[in-house]
Amino acid sequence: MTLPIRTGLKAALVPFLYRYPPYGLKEARLAIFLSALLERAQMPGDVAEIGCNLGGTAIIAYRTLKQAGWTGRYICYDTFGGFVDEQYDADVEKGLDASKRHFFSANSRSLVRKILRYHKAQPVELVQADATKLVPEQLSRYSVVLADIDLSEPSYQVMKLFWDRLLPGGIMFCDDCYANRAWLAGDGYKKFCAEFSLPEEYAHGLGMVRKP
Repeated sequence: MTLPIRTGLKAALVPFLYRYPPYGLKEARLAIFLSALLERAQMPGDVAEIGCNLGGTAIIAYRTLKQAGWTGRYICYDTFGGFVDEQYDADVEKGLDASKRHFFSANSRSLVRKILRYHKAQPVELVQADATKLVPEQLSRYSVVLADIDLSEPSYQVMKLFWDRLLPGGIMFCDDCYANRAWLAGDGYKKFCAEFSLPEEYAHGLGMVRKP
């Protein structure tokens, strides 16, 4: 079955396939992320999620923030077509399992928009882009940033870009910092922390950095 057909079937079956938000963060990591959002719900600034896949984490996070009286923007950046080939190839050369290449390919911006509408999270903004190609002028200011890109170099590049846009008191997360290196995002996180002389801090596979 081709990717367009698979994506079309998903869109047609949203009420059945996505009756519940299709979140990607493991439960402990989701709890940490939501706690960080609630702690900063009264801060100025927006929330950025880079690598949102089907939007499930964004749905839960956005609805949680709105219940807390938050008034900012929740912005998701994603290719909505899976990994960028050259970025994935670079991690395969470092030992990443080549079979994961198409894990997130059967997707589209319109499919995610439909899932968001179904779960009453329409105001979540979707920006289709390779986030490593964004420039500061395209970004706002953020209280919380979640980088969920899985790969090493794009994780580093995105954290470097968004760090300058993170407000004082804000926090930035990098998902998939596994000790078993199932994904290599942790390499990018370590590289970022070393370059900016920041302490490495981990919780349940999340790497995090806090803006003084």
